[in-house]
Amino acid sequence: MKKKLLSVVLTAAMAASLTACGGSEPAETTAAETTAAEAAGEAEESGAESGEAASLGNFEGQELSVSTFSFNAELLQKNVYDPFMEATGCKLIVEGGKNAERVTKIKETPENYDVVIIGDAFVADLADAGVLEETDYSGLSNMEALYDNAKAPFGEQYGPAYTFNRLGIVYDKSYCPIEITSWADLWNPELEGAIAIPDITTTSGPLFYYATAQMEGLTPGEDDDAIFAKLAELKPNVMKTYTSANDTITMLNQGEISVAVLLDFSYTAAKSASEDYVWVDPAEGSWSGYNTLNIIKGCENMELAKAFIDFYLSKEVQLAEALDGVDSPVRMDVELTPEQSANFTYGKEMIDSLLIPDWNAINQNKAGWTAKWNELFSVQ
Repeated sequence: MKKKLLSVVLTAAMAASLTACGGSEPAETTAAETTAAEAAGEAEESGAESGEAASLGNFEGQELSVSTFSFNAELLQKNVYDPFMEATGCKLIVEGGKNAERVTKIKETPENYDVVIIGDAFVADLADAGVLEETDYSGLSNMEALYDNAKAPFGEQYGPAYTFNRLGIVYDKSYCPIEITSWADLWNPELEGAIAIPDITTTSGPLFYYATAQMEGLTPGEDDDAIFAKLAELKPNVMKTYTSANDTITMLNQGEISVAVLLDFSYTAAKSASEDYVWVDPAEGSWSGYNTLNIIKGCENMELAKAFIDFYLSKEVQLAEALDGVDSPVRMDVELTPEQSANFTYGKEMIDSLLIPDWNAINQNKAGWTAKWNELFSVQ
């Protein structure tokens, strides 16, 4: 199942119509739908506490162009886009796609975009290209509710993270010949032709590169030849180096692979297909990244862009996204049950234990790593 380009242009009136009719969804309303969709009305009635929809302002007639992921597009439409348009009267133009393609488009035509929702190394890439607006995000009403490492992961002049994610291993215990507990287990000869790993150009690719380096006590950017030598030892076990988590989940479901290296939110989508899928936080530690919200340089509707980012960080949205299994919350005040937070990067203890790579080093070395990666894995 290939990722498709999502292009959504909706007016506030259309959003209200979708909410009233429920689209193609059943009439029953989930807790997440209630939380996000009713945020505007509840905020007006309760006096509009910090970050609630009524404090966003009236942006009738204004437009905001957003570049984002295609993953979980329908749930984002329900939890974020429709409620925001209804609350503000604005029109959102949402375009989805793969990260590398989106970065290229933003660099070539930054005037076509106002906000970019993207992760880690791609933020560093866009910042180095000078297409991100350097502005003060500290005034956002929801900023103080975030974990400290989510407030300004790339510096105070750039935008906050709205979710943490961590890399792990998913395996199908009904087909996988071994029990997996560590990154090192992926090199087991019994897994020949059974594994999918992320391509180095993806969000999770550099995290896996760091995990490989860590096993050998190596430093990315300094010991790259030795790291690639270790990856070469893994090659017989690799069925696929993927750029689409959706495709990888399909391969897992169809039995083409029995092991996949995935980010936690991808496992949330995969686990409904089989009770035999097992998530592993590797014994060596969990490498993690962020997805962030940033404004593109030249954005004409700065206040609307900041209102959108603030809304994305609101407790209402963060809770709705968590309950729907979309994103781990970065707010300290979003409380989830163990069942609701299963496999999420959630809670102070876990967040404090995360291993964070050097994203600037990744951006500086990505071209060289990509060339070596393509040479190694060119034949799949």
